[in-house]
This record gives sequence, structure tokens and C-alpha cells, in this order.
Amino acid sequence: MIGRPAGGSAGGAGDTQQVSQSMEHLGPIPRAAKIVNENLMAEKRYPDLDTIVSQGQSSDYDLTQGAAWAPFKKVNTHHIPDAIFEQYNQAQCHTMMGLFTEIGYAWMTVDNRLYMWEYATGNGFQGYEAQPNTITAARLLKPRPDVFNEKINYVLIIGTSVEVILLGISATPNHRNAHDITIYDAKMSVNTKGLDISVIEGTKNGRIFFGGRSDNEIYEFTYKGQEGWFSGRCAKLCHTSQSITSFTPKITLSFLSGAKDTEYVVEMVVDDSRSLLYILSSKSNIRAFHMTQDNVLVPRITYSWPQIRSSVGVLVGESRLIQSNTMIVAISPVPVEVARRTHLIATTSTGCRLFMSAASSDYVYESASSMQVVHIRFPPVPTNAQNMREIPINQSPVLTPTRRARIIAPGYFFCIVESQDRDGDSLFISAPDTARLALLADQGHSRLQLCENSSFLNLESRAEAIEIVCPPPLIGNEASVQFDTPPAEFAVLTNTGVQIIKRRRLVEIFSAAIRYGAHGPDAEVRKFFDTYGRAEGCFTALAVACGVDAGAPENRGGRITDQEVCDLARKFYIDFGGKPRAESSYDGAKVTTLDNVRLSGRHEGLALYVSRVVRSIWREPIIKENKAPGGITIHKSTISTATLETVQEQLQRLAKFLLDNKSFIEGLSAPTSMSVVQNRMEELALIAEHKGMHALQHLTAGIIEGISFVLALFEQPVDEIILGLTEEHRVHVKKITYEELFTSPTGMELAKELVQGIVNKSIASGGDVDSITTALRRRCGSFCSADDVIVFKAIEHMKKARDEVDPELKIRLLRESLRLFEETASSLSMDNLRETVSEFIYCEFYQGAVLLPLTVAKATDKGIDPSMYGNEGPPESASQAEINRKKKMCYQLIFEALDRVDDAARWEPETQDGQPSHQTQLRTEAWEYVYRSDDEQFQNELYDWLCSRGQGHQLLDINSPYVLDYLKRKAVESLGHAELLWQWYAKREEYFNAAQVLYRLVRGDFDLSLEQRLEYLSRARGFCSSQAPAGTRQRMTDLCHSIQEELDVAVIQDELVKRIRDDLRISENKKEALVSAINKQLIGLTELYNNYAEKYEYMDICLAIFQSADYRGPLEIRKCWETLLAQTHQRAIEEGRLPWEAVSEIIRRLGHRFSLSEYIFPPTELVPLLETYALTKQRNIGPRTWVMDSLLDAGVPHDVLLRILDDMFWRNEEPFQGNTRKILVLDAAWVADKWYSESLKGRSYAGGRTTMGAGFKPEAVVQMLELYLRSGVDCGPEVERLVSDIRRRFMV
Repeated sequence: MIGRPAGGSAGGAGDTQQVSQSMEHLGPIPRAAKIVNENLMAEKRYPDLDTIVSQGQSSDYDLTQGAAWAPFKKVNTHHIPDAIFEQYNQAQCHTMMGLFTEIGYAWMTVDNRLYMWEYATGNGFQGYEAQPNTITAARLLKPRPDVFNEKINYVLIIGTSVEVILLGISATPNHRNAHDITIYDAKMSVNTKGLDISVIEGTKNGRIFFGGRSDNEIYEFTYKGQEGWFSGRCAKLCHTSQSITSFTPKITLSFLSGAKDTEYVVEMVVDDSRSLLYILSSKSNIRAFHMTQDNVLVPRITYSWPQIRSSVGVLVGESRLIQSNTMIVAISPVPVEVARRTHLIATTSTGCRLFMSAASSDYVYESASSMQVVHIRFPPVPTNAQNMREIPINQSPVLTPTRRARIIAPGYFFCIVESQDRDGDSLFISAPDTARLALLADQGHSRLQLCENSSFLNLESRAEAIEIVCPPPLIGNEASVQFDTPPAEFAVLTNTGVQIIKRRRLVEIFSAAIRYGAHGPDAEVRKFFDTYGRAEGCFTALAVACGVDAGAPENRGGRITDQEVCDLARKFYIDFGGKPRAESSYDGAKVTTLDNVRLSGRHEGLALYVSRVVRSIWREPIIKENKAPGGITIHKSTISTATLETVQEQLQRLAKFLLDNKSFIEGLSAPTSMSVVQNRMEELALIAEHKGMHALQHLTAGIIEGISFVLALFEQPVDEIILGLTEEHRVHVKKITYEELFTSPTGMELAKELVQGIVNKSIASGGDVDSITTALRRRCGSFCSADDVIVFKAIEHMKKARDEVDPELKIRLLRESLRLFEETASSLSMDNLRETVSEFIYCEFYQGAVLLPLTVAKATDKGIDPSMYGNEGPPESASQAEINRKKKMCYQLIFEALDRVDDAARWEPETQDGQPSHQTQLRTEAWEYVYRSDDEQFQNELYDWLCSRGQGHQLLDINSPYVLDYLKRKAVESLGHAELLWQWYAKREEYFNAAQVLYRLVRGDFDLSLEQRLEYLSRARGFCSSQAPAGTRQRMTDLCHSIQEELDVAVIQDELVKRIRDDLRISENKKEALVSAINKQLIGLTELYNNYAEKYEYMDICLAIFQSADYRGPLEIRKCWETLLAQTHQRAIEEGRLPWEAVSEIIRRLGHRFSLSEYIFPPTELVPLLETYALTKQRNIGPRTWVMDSLLDAGVPHDVLLRILDDMFWRNEEPFQGNTRKILVLDAAWVADKWYSESLKGRSYAGGRTTMGAGFKPEAVVQMLELYLRSGVDCGPEVERLVSDIRRRFMV
């Protein structure tokens, strides 16, 4: 989409300026606001003078001849009154003339008398004759602050042959567009005898400088409000000479030097923007001084005429216009706002303008020490020359001799050319063609050149002064401010009167070209479009068609009537605007969008029109604060009523034009235009054109109504209305701009608050709602809609209910108020809703406090698919985000109401006389309305609110279809919600689902401690042990198996954590890190073994890991047991315990733990290990049978132990060899005896035979023991006795 095109030819080349951000999906008002802002920003990007005037020379002028295209026009001539001429005729030696355009006066001196008069009317005659000396200079300046009282707004400085006098001037504007003045004698003067004062200049802060024809010194007139001990109220200070003569009268010795040899001050000019004072001397030398803040004048630069000529020669070579006898007749400062590098422009007696730079490379003006010419602007070539090529551009004599010149920022050039035939001076005027320069800059020209409109005016008399009446805009395109800034005007004083010259605006030139152009309207308008571009051309045509400058300024024969001008301008706006065009993409993968459309000149012109009309108010605040006497703050309009009415009237004419010509303007008549498109590209172009035109039309209507609203607002007691707003709105109303009011939702919302304030104020004053709202709707309907009227009536009912005593009537009023509010739910502002809910709560009308926000939320979400609030949550688009934000604000109001009703019920008994109490009943009803809501998003927000308050357990009692979905969705990320979910299932006996939730909870990424995971796994295992619903038993069994596996791992982790915490080998910091890592989540068995159990030699835990993993590697298992025995032995010694007891204890404990796994607790490995340990480490320590007792207590069967011992005996391996094997025999006898003793306790008799208990096998035992006795090993009497006893009892 295109913002504001820069212009271009009628064909549209180079007219496009791309908008930085996409506008394809913007609504009409945001789209139009963006277009206006882009245009305003684009027109601020006007090139400065340094960019336009580069180093070198130029002489291009658009020297117009015809009156239609003349850039300037003489609009009035005010003759000098006869009374002034009578005084002039009485002059004896000296007369002077000048202008004080600041107050609308001209002045003339006659010897010692000064006369002033309003040059526009000839009235207001004033004279000053209170001194006897010849007046040589006069100047009206601004005074120093805090020297005079507030009535004195100017000082008149009069230079005479003897002294300089300061007079106070009180100037008050009058109805004649001038000022009524009063002259006050300030009793201030300084002696200047012998100086022949001729030049006076001042600064904006009241400093006064002067110089004379007798020397080249710079003097300052210093003054203050009070006299000092050693100084008076005023004094003369010479800044260029420190000798005593600077304080004493000057005595000129004319016989010592001729008049031509004396160099003196010709002109002084001040650059307030840089605090520089420039001095031009009679020998064309230029000096620059820096004016410091402490009233010091510091000399910085002296630039002599020979140096200037040398710089010119370097730039352009030899020119007869710059010779040694050429003089500089005027100097003009260039404000820093216009240029940074160019500081001064000097005009020569041949009409050349010398652009000079006085800054150092870093632009520090105070430290500049040199000056140079950077550009020369030569006079134009005469238009009457037969062959212009015969006259080089740097040789034109057309402005020779230049007697007087002045350059007014940003570049208006006034040159008084003295006539050779004494017919009167000729005035050459030129000014930058800013509209054309803006076009060239926007088209991207790398090197701009100064374009100037110029013309000659015959003054028919001798010119004496040139002054500003209405200043031109300092920077920027003049066309951009022609709606809100009057055209520049200048006064030229001659010896016959004052001639007023006005700068013609482009709309005047366009209108005049249609009226009396030399080549007919079509050709003239085509020339205008070619010169200034399509955008500026369409804008100007639209402005004229809307009635701007519709009246003919002069009588030119009446060839075209005013209505004909408007009709022709309308025709040119429509016909010359071109067509929108979609830019095709070179990349076939890309689809052309509306943003790639170059809009027509009609849209560009319309955008410029709207932007320029509203420019003066767009970013201005609506309200400003003033302090009244007594410190009271009063609020007033920042923009005057006249300005607002003017802007509104211009937009109303535009709106009428667009409405009347809707069917003729392509883009406004979209359906008709769409019927003739030939392809998709044309369709896109027309769609973009229609959106842009429609947006601007919509914005225009909104601004018209907005201004009506502002005018209506300031007809009311604004201070009282603002005082009635909330604190937030009071702050906002003082900052809101017209742009925000016209384009932003917050602006409209604030406007509605102000409308409500107006209505409330009217009602409080005895008015009624209907009358005030009818008046507001008639003036600004969009700010007081039909819905607003209903809201005001609802508020009226609510206020009546507040004061009503009858309960039935009160509830009827409240219900009617609720009904009316619900009718306007879609347009009800949040502030109104908040206040209404608060009022309902105050009246204990909780039905309204709950239902109204729900209705507003539903209306806010109208047209949105409710399913979007499913698992993915609400969409994140900007519009939907705003909708979601407003809905949440509605829900928050409901929660506040529930808080209030809960608090009220908490302080009152639940029942009274067997019935629910009043507050309890209100609470029950409020919660019933809440639970009955079918707004899923509200229900979700409600559940969130309850959980945030620690009341999530209430969800377990809510039988709503939304609770389960809510808990499922939240349980993914929230531990609290996951706990509520399994409890919700358990409460409804859905144990399988509860177990699943707990299992997922343990395996998830929640920050759970190991104890919590153990708890959840235990609960889940318990749920899986419950009765399973039909068809789920197998799934529940599988889940139970998985849970058990996880539980086993968790138990190991828990044991590992305890072991690490008790491990003295590990530092506290390391312990915390290890425990934190293990507690974080369930860890795999491999990681537990490698990173923790095996690494820190927790061998019993390693065995537990082997068991859980069903690992059966004998070597690793044996290694674990060996290490475990060694660790236990060493630890017992360190702790002062008996090692055999520690080993026995751990064997018993682990034997019971691993009894189900013969691979983890392998007797075939453990018996040899323990026997060897007892023999080598604990020999003759402790009971002889502690090994066998430990194994038997660990659950190893008797027969297994006997088999292993027997095997060890016959293997005859170290260390059990030879007689050492007696230990094995004795252990075997002990085991056999224990087995035998236990069997006796459980024997029985059946069929006449004895049956042994405990599975005792007497034959095998006797056979094994008898073999030991015959082996040659000393077995001792215990074995023989045991064999004998067994035989006696069982083998008879």
C-alpha cells in the first residue's frame, strides 16, 4: 500500500512512497491514520539548504512572465498620508523612512522629529519631538526581560547626532490589524557625539548594538532596571576598542583622512540561532562575533573583500560581476534550522548571492576562526535577450546595479535594482520552489539544485525598506502548510507609500492558470502536473474543486466563472489522477498483495488534502491547563474555536465533494468499477484503491464529528466534568491528542466518558437524559450513539434504585437496569461496566453483578468460534488478544462480586430459624448463576481463580462438563491440577484413570521429591489392586506391573539417597548436588549403578540393582560380595565393633532381602567366602559356628549348606587342606545337628514308622559324616556322637 507519493508526472512515474509496514489487514480508521502519519512524516523530510546548495555555482530561475504563474503578487498599496508629506516638506537638513511591521507602523524622521502611522489605514498618528538633535537612525526591538513592566513589549532605539535614546513602547493589537501604541520615556540615553550613528541591531533577548559612519567600532547599549553604586541604568560599551576613547565623545579629524578612506559599519545582522553577530563594513569586509551568555562579544572571524574574491575565483574563475570595485550591499544570516553548514549569504552590488560557511569541521560555531564562500548564485539571464547563449550564466547584468537587498529565511530574495532612467526602482523577487524541490527529493535525485520562482515588479518609485509582514515557514514544503498558515507577506516602503507583496500559493496559481492561462486550461494544468507531480497536482485540483481559492483574485476579463473553475478542477482531479496499478513480482513464488499496489493520483491527492488540513491539530493535545489567580487550575482548549471550525468546514466541503462525485471517482464506486476489471492484477489494484479511498472518507467523517464533540465539550463546564472522571481518565484527558481522539479506541472510550460526564452534569442541573443526548447525537452521533442513550437510561434506573426504600420497587428498577445494560452489552465500556457492577454489589444485586459481565463477555466474543478455547487455548492474534483481555476483565469483576458475597456470608450464621440466612441465600444464588454459565472460557478462568486462592478442592464437587477437560489440560503442566485430577477420578471410583494419572505424574517432568514419587507409585499400585471395570482388567494388570517396576527403582533411589547423606567420605556440597540430582526424577538402573552405587562402592545397593534388573553375571555378583565383606570388616574395625558380628548382621539382612534370587544371594559363592573370611580374618574370634548360624538365619536350607560344605571338604583347596578341613567337618556336623534337632520337633508317626520333620534325611547325613570319620581328619567326638544318636533314633 502506498502512503503519500512524492509526486511526478501525470503518468505516475516516480510517484510512489512505500509504507513501511503492511496495511493489508488494517481497518479503515487505522489504515487512514497510518496514511496521514506517513504523509506528515514524508513532508517533514524536506531537504535542508546544505543539500540543495552544493559547492559551486548556479543561476537557474523560473522567471515567469504571465500573471497566472507569477509567484508573487502586489496585493495593496498604502500611500503616505498628506500630513506626513507636509512635515516632510518642512525638513531643513535630514529625513529618513522605515517600517515597524511588527506593530503595523511606518515611520519617517524630519530633522529631530520622528513620526509614525499605521500604514494600512493611515490612522494612529504618533510623534516624538522631545529632543533637539537630528535623528540619524531608528529601530524597534524586543527589550530585555525583567527590565520594564509587562506593558512594555518593545523598545524604540533612536540614534541622533549626539546620543542614543531608548523609549518604551506599549503595543496593543487593535481591530484594524495593527496596534495601538503608547510611547514611554525610559529616561535612558548614552552619549554618542561624533559617532554619526547609522546602524542599530538587537537580539531576541534584548541586547542592543549600534555603529556609526565615523568609525568601524561595535558598540553596545547596555541597560538594566535599577541603578548600581557605581553605574547608571544604561551605558555605552565598545566591544572592539579598549581605549579610553570608547567611553568619551568621538572627535573626527576630517583633515587627516578623506571620507573615502574611513571604513565604517554599513550593516549589522544577528543570528540568534547560533548567537553570532555579523558586521558588514563600507569596504565590504565581514566580521563575525560570538555573543556569549555573560553579555560578552568575542571576535571570531574577519573575512575581507579580497579574500572573498579569491574564494569566488577558486569556485567559478573570473566573472565581471565579481570585481575589485564590486561592493557587498547586504548580508543575511541563515538560521541553523535552515542549514548547518551555510551561515551567511552576502549580496553584491551586481545581484550575486554568496553563500558562506563559518563553521569548523565539527560545526562548533563558537570556535570557528575562518569563513569561505561555498556557493555563488548568479542573477538570471535576461528574458529579452535574443540569444541567451551569448550571455554566460556568470555574466548576467540584469541585477546591476543592486542598491539594496534582503534575504529572508528560508531563502526569499528581495533585490532593489536602481533604474537607469529614473523611472523608479525595480524589485526582483525570488523564492525556493519548495514543492518542486520536495518532488525531486522524493524521487531520489542524488544531487539537488536550487529551483527558484522569480519575477520582476516595477515599484515606480524609490525603495527605502523591505520588511516582513507575515513570515514564510522556516523549513519544509510551503504547499504542506497552505491550509493552516497564511501566505508570506512583505512590505516594501517607497517614497510614495507602502506596497504589500504576497507569496501566491499553489492553489492560487492553479486556479489562475485555469482562469486566464495563456494556453488554455488543459495545457496549463498538464504543465502544473508535470512540474509538481501527480500527487501535488491532484491535491491542488481537489482543493480548488472543494472551493479553496474559488474566487477570482483579479478581474482578468471573466473568461471563466468561479463555478466553472471548480468544475474544471473536479474534471482534472478525476481525469489526471491515473489508475491504481499492482506491481507484478519477478519471483513467481510470491503472490502479489495489496501492499504491492501503486495507488492512483486521486488517492494520493486525497491523502495529502486530509493530512494538510488536519496538520495543525493532529498531534496537539485537546486540553491545556492554565493557572488562574489564586492557584486554581482551569482547563481550556489548546486549539482555538476558530481554527477547529475552519478545519471542520474544510473537511465538510471535502466530504460533500466525495459524496457528490462518488459515482465518478474510481475507488469510491467499488462495485461498479469491479465489473470492468480484466484480470486479477487489476482486481487487486481496485481493491487497494477502494480500501484507501474508503478509509480516508471514513476518517474525514470521524474527524468532522470529533471536532463537533470537542466544540460541544468546551461549551460545557469542562473543569467540573473532568473533576468527575476517574483519576486514570483525568490523567489521560490532559494528554490525549486529536489524533488519538480521531483514530484510537482509547480516544473513543475517553470521549464516551466525557459524554457521560456531560450527561451527568446536565442531569444534576435539572435536565433530562433525552434532551441532552438528542442534542449530542445531532452534533456528534458516533460519540453518543443509540446504545449510549440506553446506557444513560440504565444508569438513571440504577441511581433511582440506590435511593429506593421499597424492596420490591428497588429490585424491579435493578432488573430493568440490568435489562437495558444487557441490550448494549456489545458497546458497554469497561469503566461503565466496572461502575455498574460496583453499584449492583452495593445494592446486593448479585444476579446483575454476575450476569452483566457474562453478557458483556459473550457480546465481546460474538462471532468467535468457542472451540478456539480448547486444548490450544485462545488464539494470539492482536484483535483476539484484545478481545481476550476484555473478557478477562469481565470475569475479574465477577470474581470480585463472588469475593464480596462470600465475605458477607462469612460474617452471618448460615441459618436463622431453620432457614438459610439472607446472606447465605444471596451467596447460593450467586454461585448458582456462576455454575450455570455455558461460557467455557469463563469456567476455565473460574477454576483458575479458585486454584489461585487455594480453593481448588471445590472443583472435586462441581459436576460440570468443563471441569474434567480443564483438569486434563492443566494437569499437563501443573502439579496441583494433576493431583486434583487423580482425586477427581478417585472420588468417582474411576481407579484405573486415577492410577494412570499418578503413573504419568511420576514419569513426568514435575519437580517432585523422591518421597512424593514413592507415595504416588504406592497409591497407584493400590488403585490397580482395586476392582477393575469390565474390559480393563488386563490393562490394569499391565499398568500394575509397570508401576511395580518403577516402584522398585524408586525404592533403590531412596536407599541410595539415604546412603549418600550418611556417607562421611562425601563433602556437604557434593552431597547436596548428588541428592538433588537423584531426587529430581526417576533414574535408570544403569545410571544408578554406574554413576552412584558402583562409583561410591555401595555394594548392597549394587546387588539390589542386579536383582531389579534381573542381572545374573556371577563374576560381578561375586565381586560385589567380596567388596561388601571387606568394607564391612574395615568399617567394623573403624567403629570399634567385632567384625564377625557386622558381617553376620549384613548376611542375615541381605539374605532376607534377596531370598527370592539365588543369583544375587548365591550360597555356593557365599559359603566359601564366609568360611575363608572366618578362617583368615576372624579365626578363634567369636562363636565357632557364627558363619553357619548367619547363613541359616539368612534362610539358606540345611541340605544346601551340607552339600556345599561337603563339596569344599573333598575339593581339598586352599585354605581348607589337611587337618584344616576339620573346620568344615565341624560346621557340617553343626548344621546336621541343627537340622536333626529341628526335625525332632516336627516328627510324626504314621503306619508304625517315624516320619522326620523339616525334611531331614538321616541316611544321607549319616553317610556323609561316616565318610568324614574315615577320611583320616581328626573330626572329634562330636561327630561320632551325632552319628550314633541319629542311628539310634532313625536307623534301628
